[in-house]
Amino acid sequence: MIAHPRLHTAALVLLLLASATLLPLGAAAQELRLTAENRRSLILTVYNQNLGLVSETRRLDLPAGETLLAIEDVPGQMLPETVLLAAPGLRIIEQSLAGDLLTPQRLLEASLGQTIQIIRAHPETGADMVEEARVLSLAGGLVVQIGNRIEIDPPGRPAFTSLPAGLRSAPALLARVFPGQAGPNDLRIDYLTRGLSWRADYVARLNRTSEYLDLQALVTLTNATDSDFEGAALRLVAGEVNQGPQTFKGQQTFMRAESAVAMAPAADMSEAVAAADRYVYSLANPVTLRRGETKQIPLMSAQNVRVTREYRFEGLVAAHPGQEEIGPLNAALVLELENTADLGLGAPLPAGIIRVYGPSGSAEGATLFLGADGIAHTPEGEKARLTLGQAFDVTARAERTVYERLSDRSYETGQQVTVKNAKDEAVEVVVAGQMPQGWSLREESAPHAQDSANRISWRLSVPAGGETVLTYRVRVSN
Repeated sequence: MIAHPRLHTAALVLLLLASATLLPLGAAAQELRLTAENRRSLILTVYNQNLGLVSETRRLDLPAGETLLAIEDVPGQMLPETVLLAAPGLRIIEQSLAGDLLTPQRLLEASLGQTIQIIRAHPETGADMVEEARVLSLAGGLVVQIGNRIEIDPPGRPAFTSLPAGLRSAPALLARVFPGQAGPNDLRIDYLTRGLSWRADYVARLNRTSEYLDLQALVTLTNATDSDFEGAALRLVAGEVNQGPQTFKGQQTFMRAESAVAMAPAADMSEAVAAADRYVYSLANPVTLRRGETKQIPLMSAQNVRVTREYRFEGLVAAHPGQEEIGPLNAALVLELENTADLGLGAPLPAGIIRVYGPSGSAEGATLFLGADGIAHTPEGEKARLTLGQAFDVTARAERTVYERLSDRSYETGQQVTVKNAKDEAVEVVVAGQMPQGWSLREESAPHAQDSANRISWRLSVPAGGETVLTYRVRVSN
């Protein structure tokens, strides 16, 4: 369907009709509009999964008898099947999300077969001339009948004397209700909506000895809905929720039984509360989130967090027949932090990216970006490990020293791993790898740690400008 290029007119009569606060809808019901101006409270609970829970209270003056509530200033991404409406004694007959919005194209579509006006300028005086026209078709353009002639895309501008039923200037939640009691009431509204999401972003500054860092967490909030949320109390839920099967998207009506990137100012965070196996972060200050806006808000900060730096090798351990020599490989530079109060943290950390900065070592005191890595949701007492990149001066290679077939179902093999350190200070190195099923160590030059059933690691000290050699022999029986 092609919209007529001149359908930009805004008929004043439509605005006047839409601005009425209370309109009769026949003898049985009357429409009562509730806008954001009726709002008394607003709570936004935002999830990581493009999902938000809107909880608000709006003040209304209910008339006696059946009433159609038109709840405006709601997002078009609302999931209407999730709506909960409650007021003392309120009985809900039906409710729906009205998403048939008033546009020039929809206005013409709703006028098919009807008579509209075409306003043209008089060729000599320039005064408006009004002609009545019946809309015949919109396929490929506007086709109208004016008197005894048919015109295609007639010059002038269309005008309308009334608003077709069902068209609205913005999405609205419609609820046909019987009030429990007429007069002033508070209506509680809860619903889920798409278009709201949040994530955590961290920045960390490592000290010169790489033993401590200062950590700051920022919340990045995104409002991809078509609604503004002003002065909302904000709650952030860390952890995924099962949302059930996807439902049909579009206007939905359902019957119900009776029922009762700008940077924001710093916001203090109350203590994260565990709820239903998830953590809920509540911000102390109200937040305003405009449609289409992405906003960052400080969530938490911690100073002098103790970290452990290690150089780590993965992929050197090969306790199976095959490759005779591996490497040389550069060590991965890893920072490990333990989420405990005595080490400077002790608060649940939501999943996000941690970007680490550190001193460059220059006389000017310049800062270097050292690398970034993601963490999962990290509760108190757990560890987080950040792989920032590769270390230039710490390398290792592995070579097979023995392979002996003992039977059809068992063999013994061994490796020598040589780790070199070109730095001017000693370093701690971890050599880790996966063992086959049915393994048992026969010999080793350094004690190992068994990280899991088939995962093993060795921690080695490598002197400055020197090397350390690890040897081991393993038997594998299937």
